Amino acid sequence: MKRIAALLAASALMLSLAACGDFAPDPTDSPDMALDFEYTASTFPDFASSRAYEPLAGAVTAIMLGMSRADAAEHYTLCSSAEAARIAADGGVALVPQYADIPSGVDSAPVARDALVFFTGEGSGVDSLSSAELRNIFTGREGSWSAFGGEGDIQILARPEGSGSIAALKELVSCDEALVTGEGAPLTGGAAIGFGLWSECVLMGLADGYSIIAVDGVEPTEENIASGEYALGLDTLALVSSSAAADSGERALWLWLQGGVGQAFISSQGYMEAVR
Repeated sequence: MKRIAALLAASALMLSLAACGDFAPDPTDSPDMALDFEYTASTFPDFASSRAYEPLAGAVTAIMLGMSRADAAEHYTLCSSAEAARIAADGGVALVPQYADIPSGVDSAPVARDALVFFTGEGSGVDSLSSAELRNIFTGREGSWSAFGGEGDIQILARPEGSGSIAALKELVSCDEALVTGEGAPLTGGAAIGFGLWSECVLMGLADGYSIIAVDGVEPTEENIASGEYALGLDTLALVSSSAAADSGERALWLWLQGGVGQAFISSQGYMEAVR
């Protein structure tokens, strides 16, 4: 891997970001942890991402390799959060949500803020649920909307096995994993309820056609998530093997994601700033 003679200055890096078009961030006054590697397609680290962070993984890969997002797609791996964490443990770099199944021997750092959110089918008549009510729904204790002011049997939108959103649901609310795990087709109508990360619901359109609901009377807006008023917030984590050398490309990418330039870039993609 080719070492650049000195750390890139923030202004020089911003010029390279701007050259890549529609996802260039604004300049930052905190150029710490500037990238000190020049990556090529053959030297770019094994980079894996939870499917929830596909847009971010694509943007980071494209900017690092100086290519379009379409061309960059073959240089990173989209998979379950659990599998992405295993790739990091095996010597790569990964993006996963907090509460994912992270093996030992991995260093982690927050690089964005996210949250677990819930959405219901249009016409459900339910726009807010308490944490206790969500717990009753997702553990199977309550199967009818009549208990919550709606009508009909509750239909839960399942998520793939190994999903980071399932891990977050289990940790933050509680659930019967058999009820929420699967590859079923999307459900429509007022009987449906689904869950996912704020980033995938808002930035990736997972909740399109549904209504995102308040929890304990608090809507999951960016402001409420960032302030902690919305209680189901969580971190987006960057992972790298603890054994990755200080001068390795894997460690350099992991540090860049945390630094001022990397953070400006992540924010430019619509993700919320990490809480430090």
